[in-house]
Amino acid sequence: MATLSIPNPAALLEQVRQHLQRSLALPIVPQPVRLAVAGPAQLWQLSPTIRVLARLLGAASAALPPTRAQPEDYPTLWVHPYVSARQGEQLRAQGAYYADAVGNAWFRHPELLVSVQGQPRPRASAPAVVSPALQVQVLRLLFQLIVKPGLAAYAVPQLAARTQLPVAAVRRVLRYLAGQGLWQEDAPLGHSPLLLPDPAHYWATHYAAVLRRRLNAHYYSPRNPADLAGWHRRVLPAACLWSGEAAAHRLLGQPGTPAHLTLYSQLPRNQVVQRLDLLPNTQGPIEILNAFAPAACFAPTDASCAPPLLVYADLLASQRPAAEALAPQVRAALLGELG
Repeated sequence: MATLSIPNPAALLEQVRQHLQRSLALPIVPQPVRLAVAGPAQLWQLSPTIRVLARLLGAASAALPPTRAQPEDYPTLWVHPYVSARQGEQLRAQGAYYADAVGNAWFRHPELLVSVQGQPRPRASAPAVVSPALQVQVLRLLFQLIVKPGLAAYAVPQLAARTQLPVAAVRRVLRYLAGQGLWQEDAPLGHSPLLLPDPAHYWATHYAAVLRRRLNAHYYSPRNPADLAGWHRRVLPAACLWSGEAAAHRLLGQPGTPAHLTLYSQLPRNQVVQRLDLLPNTQGPIEILNAFAPAACFAPTDASCAPPLLVYADLLASQRPAAEALAPQVRAALLGELG
């Protein structure tokens, strides 16, 4: 079972929904909430005639809800990581329905009675060790799901083919995400199964430590140092894309010459170096990395630049003040739809 200390409300709702679904041995279909309710909520359909409004219960006993407070006659099912025996007794006394992530639940309807009590609080345990290989596969697949949201609708074999990942690797990644409450396998049509609250920020902040350092990064200088002043404006080979500071300058339309130039390439490294006429230089201003996803996901968004998500991640990974200043600008201007 996934950890209960989940700061993501959507992940907690999904974890409790799956637990209740298994307990009842019937599908619970989540639906979008079109009601004016405070806080994260989902409408769960337990049968053609039974729907409940799943909402998060306050962590403290003082935050217990008033009796039968629900909009439009949908019974409110209060969701919490763990409802103790005493808290459950208080909720039942108020006529309030609840369910938690370990299986405790109480709900009464003319067609259905759910009453599960006494499931113990889970013991604290060390987090499961995730292998480096799985971490890399998670980020490779997540990148493509974020950049190309339509991929989430594919079955596993087709998803593997489109993302150029082994079928077994895709299955492992989706099982891991589901176990963390971050992937809803039976998401309603038109809704993303990815339950991360901010997928772009999550991916970008994990990219440097997990995936970037495995992309064979090396540094170079132009054979003619005088070319460097306008180098970020040159036309690149079709399989090469700008990222980092160079891409940020181009995408944001900012003047000036970036001090550091980042390139991703689908070409073999010797071909890239030869075609761009570069010399190896460990202190050089031009960094080249291997692309880590199919060319379709690296299709240039504008001005031969990598997807804004990758540009943002490279800016976050940099220690240079110029990159730190550009990162929030790229985030605000180009990543709003991904948050």
